[in-house]
Amino acid sequence: MSKATPITIVGATGLTGHAAFTSLLSSIHPFAVTALTRRPLDAPTSLSPGSTYTNKVYPDLFDAPKETVAEPGGIYVSCLGTTRAAAGGLEKQEKIDVFLNCELAEKAKKDGADYLLLVSSGGSSPTSHFPYSRMKGTVEENVKRLGFKHCVILRPGLLMGTRTEMRVPEWTFQKIFGGLKTIGAPVGSLCIDGTDVGKCIAYLAANPPDEPVTILNNSQIIATAALFKGNDQTTST
Repeated sequence: MSKATPITIVGATGLTGHAAFTSLLSSIHPFAVTALTRRPLDAPTSLSPGSTYTNKVYPDLFDAPKETVAEPGGIYVSCLGTTRAAAGGLEKQEKIDVFLNCELAEKAKKDGADYLLLVSSGGSSPTSHFPYSRMKGTVEENVKRLGFKHCVILRPGLLMGTRTEMRVPEWTFQKIFGGLKTIGAPVGSLCIDGTDVGKCIAYLAANPPDEPVTILNNSQIIATAALFKGNDQTTST
């Protein structure tokens, strides 16, 4: 059995982060997963042989960079993100989505991690007029400059799945796109199941790209997720 790869994930209580946490621990490739969260995670329902997990809980996640974030030679995964409403305003959202995200990535690099996986968003751009897209694009530009051996940025479309905080517009669009998917409409470039983002992360964590910087769009994330194999040894469908 191969040695478990050390991997740190932040944002594991959210839709994509929890999906990544679950997929990493069920992967046929063993991982030693450390999850940095604001609240405790439930125990995983599936744990592959050789894989382990540790949950470091920080009531204030801004305290996390004061300690070790990643292991030397390990992987750092960021699924960190919040909403303006949950954060209490745009300025507070930016402190989490941009400043904390960048600070944690910088600390992971300083700790010796050589591989970063970042969940961003479709349409992200540091020059966007839309605050959400601008914040995502700003983080992308910052992490690309950190000098990780591998830097993978995922740009999913509309995320489908159950959230702890579901906003009315999200609920509405999920219903629309969910209905279109059931009748076979080609929506693969527009929306994606959160579980597919998690499977994509787990596959890429075990199979890093050759390029120093790789950016995957929604369709490419879905295609990569299909390559993931869980502990039942079968390819994901």
